[in-house]
Amino acid sequence: MKGQHDVTITYLCDNCGYSNKAGKTVTQATEEELVNLAPIKVVGDKENKLNTLPTTKIECPKCGHDEASWWFLQTRSGDEPPTQFYRCVKCNHTWRSYS
Repeated sequence: MKGQHDVTITYLCDNCGYSNKAGKTVTQATEEELVNLAPIKVVGDKENKLNTLPTTKIECPKCGHDEASWWFLQTRSGDEPPTQFYRCVKCNHTWRSYS
């Protein structure tokens, strides 16, 4: 194809910046060649509805629905408690608990 060129695959860690060439070369298309290609659906509709997070009964401040998924995330230093986040299962609004 016109405009294609060979590219060497390199693994790169976003966290520490380490990089390592995979030793594999692939042909890369130009942006113009990709415009007319049909999109590839990576996650289907059925899989998109899967939720592996736990849920709890809590009122969404945006839509008033009474169920949300929840998780903890360490947003501050290690000696501070983690922050609890909620996401409404109906409207996907996300908020945090400051308690």
